[in-house]
Amino acid sequence: MRVLIADDDPIQRRMLQAILVKWHYDVTTAPDGEEAWRILSEADGPLLAILDWMMPGLSGPEVCRRIRSRQDGFYIYVVLLTGRDSKEDLLEGMDAGADDYLRKPCDPSELQVRLRAGSRILDLESRLWNSLRDIQKKDALLERARQAEVEIGAKIQSTLLLGQPPRFTLGMDIAAFTVPSQSVDGDFYDFLRHSETCLDVIVGDVMGKGIPAALLGAALKSSILRALGFLIESCERGVLPEPEAIVTRVHRDVTTQFIGLEQFASLIYARFDLSAREVHYVDCGHTKTIRLSKDGMQTLLEGESMPLGFSAKEVYRQNTVPIDPGDLFFFYSDGVTESVNAKHELFGRARLVDLLRSRRELPANGVIQEVVDGVVAYSGSRSFADDLTCVAIKIAAEMEDLPIASVERRFSSAMSELPSILHVVQEFCRNNPQPLDEPRAYHLQLAVVEAASNIIRHAYDSRPDGWIHLQASAWDDRVVLHLHHGGVAFEPETVEEPAFDGSRDGGFGVYIMSQCADEVRYSRHEGGWNTVELVKKRLSPDRRQRRKEQANGYCG
Repeated sequence: MRVLIADDDPIQRRMLQAILVKWHYDVTTAPDGEEAWRILSEADGPLLAILDWMMPGLSGPEVCRRIRSRQDGFYIYVVLLTGRDSKEDLLEGMDAGADDYLRKPCDPSELQVRLRAGSRILDLESRLWNSLRDIQKKDALLERARQAEVEIGAKIQSTLLLGQPPRFTLGMDIAAFTVPSQSVDGDFYDFLRHSETCLDVIVGDVMGKGIPAALLGAALKSSILRALGFLIESCERGVLPEPEAIVTRVHRDVTTQFIGLEQFASLIYARFDLSAREVHYVDCGHTKTIRLSKDGMQTLLEGESMPLGFSAKEVYRQNTVPIDPGDLFFFYSDGVTESVNAKHELFGRARLVDLLRSRRELPANGVIQEVVDGVVAYSGSRSFADDLTCVAIKIAAEMEDLPIASVERRFSSAMSELPSILHVVQEFCRNNPQPLDEPRAYHLQLAVVEAASNIIRHAYDSRPDGWIHLQASAWDDRVVLHLHHGGVAFEPETVEEPAFDGSRDGGFGVYIMSQCADEVRYSRHEGGWNTVELVKKRLSPDRRQRRKEQANGYCG
């Protein structure tokens, strides 16, 4: 072990050095207090120090005080040497931080005993340091494991629990957002789109936290999808099972398991039917969804059913509320209303309703952001004990007339998909309740083939890994095709008129679309996707009659 001897008397210093070397100590010497302090301050300095009381510069007690004022490094065991022998001197030295005290001239055997005692104390301190480092390493491993669990749970939530709002729904602006808490929990939501005007919204929360709650949430969401698929197969073609039938089926499938696990889940299953202008919903003990009308009147979507997993005998019934133009429906988790401020006061539903009223003119994603910002401002923190989950659905202020028929399909951006796209449009023009007359259907089909091929060749640069989402909708007076895609946006003003004399290429696709469709529109959306809209107007009844008479006269 390394020992420092600090003494301004060179003879005393060398005598002590000889004795300690004989005892197999690694000895370093210093002629004064300043040099002693410099050596002891080094990162690998001695941990045993024998300091003379009276030295030039710094005295032994002053060096002791400096050693004890340090906030870092290992413990240094200090023995003071002095010719003083009063009780007051002893107390002064010990008060300065000395561990032991020897009078000059010191007895070698007594010094050896004192140094052995110091060595044992330093050895014990070293073992404590090593134990502490081991504990810190284990704590670090546990923290990494906990963080890995949180990351896994976050992936489970984002991948399995949090569905994406549909992009292409008539008359509804839909947004959803979750602010993760400091731990993983079982909040989930999903959107099941049946048509342009019919959408199921599911928002739920499994009791508890951690990966078990997240896994149960994923299992419950999967059970809902299985129940819906099973019931659709059991229904007549084109008839959707009611929300209460779906929830009842899920209840039958999961409640026994949930009771066995001593778990439960709150849930609301809501079907938005814009054609009927109604919301049919089943509330299974979830936080009460808020409906705000255009004039700010509040209605709560609430029922009397218990959460799933409470009782195998529970009966689930659905309720219905109307949909009016300008309505705002706001689904949320208890992480919103149960956030607290510095006084431990809850944010509460009343404050949430007031906030929604003041921000209801914003788009759905803006409403959610205002709620999140409001909760953050109220709680004074961006870290929460529970997830903040919000789903906002805004009904168009002026609901346009709904289509009499609609169909949609998704295709890849491969040229080989063009015949399939054309076939969908042909069948729709022919088989909707008011079929489009053959010449106008043919023109619309030419337009959609040009639009799709332009998207493939220009928006995706002929890459087959993109997507095209086709929506076909029919009204009494028109047929409308929407081709949504995620490629490069088209800028029609940059396209020159085609050169019919063959002097240059380009522009013919845009020209054909403009001639074959009555209206062509291009739009880009906040989500980064684009739309080409093709409108083909039907002949008015008078024009159809005149055309029919002209055809009959020609045939006569």
